[in-house]
Amino acid sequence: MKKLVTLAMVALMAALPMMAQRHNYGSTPSNRYDYERSHSRWIRNYYGKDMYFGVRIGPAFSHVSGDAIGYAGSSKTGLHLGGVIGFEITNRAPVFFETGLSYVNKGGKGDFLGSKVTTSLSYIEFPLVFKYIYYTDMGLSIHPLFGGYLAVGADGSIKDYNSHTKISAFGKDKDGYERFKRFDGGLRIGCGVGFSMFYLDMTYDIGLANISHDDYNSSSNRTFYLNFGVNF
Repeated sequence: MKKLVTLAMVALMAALPMMAQRHNYGSTPSNRYDYERSHSRWIRNYYGKDMYFGVRIGPAFSHVSGDAIGYAGSSKTGLHLGGVIGFEITNRAPVFFETGLSYVNKGGKGDFLGSKVTTSLSYIEFPLVFKYIYYTDMGLSIHPLFGGYLAVGADGSIKDYNSHTKISAFGKDKDGYERFKRFDGGLRIGCGVGFSMFYLDMTYDIGLANISHDDYNSSSNRTFYLNFGVNF
């Protein structure tokens, strides 16, 4: 899974310089200024008054990294669905701040005392990222992004396939023991591609919050997204 994420991110980021080479706005300051000013108007006209709205949907490939015995290990596939809003933060460059609200299913698969265990952790998530929207001569726009996210656990379960039992991941069990904390947050990095109103991106979340309730363990989420959507 880590190799897949790394290769996908490298492939998308490697496309940036190749796309940039297709720009031909001249080397003189005046030509460069005219080009950038023209494209700044293009971006504002396209999104409408320096902002845009969008919807996103796609798979989320996640795993729990750390010391959570039985819950950490291989990745599981969940759903990511949400909406975003972006604001241009300066008229000197096409830099946008993007936030929104989304639902995402994270978790992972593991093994505990020879028993197959699947952990499902569903969150309401708030992205907090900065984007530089870079237009090419081919009608495509490149959207490198960096920032973070905050999340609150909405629902969660832990399934033990050997004993055929299912328990809550966030709530307390009969002994009063809680397995995972509801709060999550971390870094987000990625890159998107837009064509007309259509949009595609690949992002990777690095959880910085310790989601484990165990005083002796430290665990965090790692999630790779492949998002499809439209911007209005």
